[in-house]
Amino acid sequence: MPPPSSNGAAPNRPKNHLITDATKPFTFRLLKYGREKRVTVDQTAEEATWPGGALWDVGVLMAKLLVMATSPPPPPNSREPFIPRLVAPGVWGPVSWRERRVLELGCGVGLSGLVAAAVGARAVLLTDLQVVIDGITQRNVQHNSRHLGGNGGAKISAMSLCWGNADDEAAAAQELDRLAPPLLHDEKGSGAGGRKKKKKSKARKGVAASDAPPPSSSPISREGMPDIVLLGDVAYQHKPGSLSHFEALMSTVLRFTDEHTLVLFGTRCRMPASADLLEMFRLNFHEVIEPILADEISDSFSYEKLGRRHNISIHLLRRKKETETSVNAAEVSEVE
Repeated sequence: MPPPSSNGAAPNRPKNHLITDATKPFTFRLLKYGREKRVTVDQTAEEATWPGGALWDVGVLMAKLLVMATSPPPPPNSREPFIPRLVAPGVWGPVSWRERRVLELGCGVGLSGLVAAAVGARAVLLTDLQVVIDGITQRNVQHNSRHLGGNGGAKISAMSLCWGNADDEAAAAQELDRLAPPLLHDEKGSGAGGRKKKKKSKARKGVAASDAPPPSSSPISREGMPDIVLLGDVAYQHKPGSLSHFEALMSTVLRFTDEHTLVLFGTRCRMPASADLLEMFRLNFHEVIEPILADEISDSFSYEKLGRRHNISIHLLRRKKETETSVNAAEVSEVE
């Protein structure tokens, strides 16, 4: 039986399928280059940090997805889940994982971001409200940085970021650059490794030299801009009469994304508000591939195991062009 909270009341319990006790640590195991890595996160059921102090199913599923995306396909006779469209050409862009900078918004205990570090990201910045960072996230960063950040591993940090707060956003952008300087990108989106090199123009097989994309003459530096943004289970019902947090969240997401950024948005449609937030994302972002459903990642969410249909999906999104977004917004206004 879970111990009572500090105020003597029964502890909060996450409405999860995988993890139902927020008073115990959780260890996530993965194989990388044939060696096991472990990411262990503490949780807290304390009211002050709730719900950010708990690990939710979406966070575990996003962590599994990151491992799947960065691992070789399993053998044909393996029972290990594999989603071919997740690793289709062009989904993750030309930048290797060892060059990626990752920003997690609303990170809570930080499992997804820490697993991004475990699979090879260059830098990971975890962000949430100050009370969550102080109450649980910082502890998990310190514990896992010992083995994930050593020997040339990822640089990991955690800090407060209140959605829609320009000062917090500016501080987070600076911290991301401090952890790992931005790489140069050309106009086609390929990373230039932070160095300018002269390359001979070669025709791709089956493509005439005149049809091949010309090399960019002006590589761009993406200061304060991550390569990947992680968001998991950030749609919660606001109280009647209070302002929704969706506009503030979307403002921050747009601040940290451009056409080179890939957003992983995991959501559990447990209420109408969840669908509202998903529509806001679709107004500003393309779905890179068909949404990935929970039962594709783990058979624990199959109908046979649950006895019902789950309501969890993970969306891989890339920013629309400004003109396209304006047109979509105008169409929505006309309908309303």
